Amino acid sequence: MILFVEILRAVASVLLIISAGFYLRHLEKNKRQRKLVPLELIMYFTIQFAFILFAISLLIAVFF
Repeated sequence: MILFVEILRAVASVLLIISAGFYLRHLEKNKRQRKLVPLELIMYFTIQFAFILFAISLLIAVFF
């Protein structure tokens, strides 16, 4: 049962990362066409910051 929960958590994490990537791409496209509203701007920077933290955590997990 614990293995199932870990697999489910991993699948959910992958889906969140993929969907955040697509949304970030959408925001970048909108940013080129028009100025982003404040909520979109906050989401834009939050997603970028989350990807940076995710990359750092992967590097720490791999090398330490």
